Amino acid sequence: MRLLNLRSVVAIFFFATLFSCTKDVTKQTPAQTEAEDATQALRVGQAFGGGIIFYLDATKQHGYIAATQDQGGQVAWDKGTHNLIGAKGKALGTGKANTNKIVNALGTTGNYAALICKNYRGGGFSDWFLPSKAELLKLYNKRDKVGGFSDTNYWSSTEVDAEDALNVVFPGPFQETDFKGFTLRVRPIRAF
Repeated sequence: MRLLNLRSVVAIFFFATLFSCTKDVTKQTPAQTEAEDATQALRVGQAFGGGIIFYLDATKQHGYIAATQDQGGQVAWDKGTHNLIGAKGKALGTGKANTNKIVNALGTTGNYAALICKNYRGGGFSDWFLPSKAELLKLYNKRDKVGGFSDTNYWSSTEVDAEDALNVVFPGPFQETDFKGFTLRVRPIRAF
């Protein structure tokens, strides 16, 4: 009887040790999770980095992500000041700089397109911005892969002059110049 009990104790100890071992899981930042995910094959339309990929560069490791839905309803481009800010970037890669210029000029209070994008925290990321004209056109071209767009105008971060900024009509794509005080839709994006 004593031998049987010793075997039982050893077996219980063995199984308890085996099943109590757990993987050391540490909390990862969104950037760490994104870096691990980037080792997988990425594709347009894939959920990634807090949104949906809508553009990949030639390496297929970098591109742009759009928020899964519009933010802020219909909002103005600025806060009614209509000053020339200098957010003139139109090309890919200029939306974030445009957004920073707009927010630096208009401040961090109120409700306007660039601030809504800058304050967005989808997926735990804090690097969202209002797309430039070229970035918004890339988003328009993959709108079916991203989804959730309204048939209306969307602001870009590209300024035309003190009174006007560029936007894109969905569906279209028609690029328009409109008064900064008009209320249009906003879709934040981020680069990765």
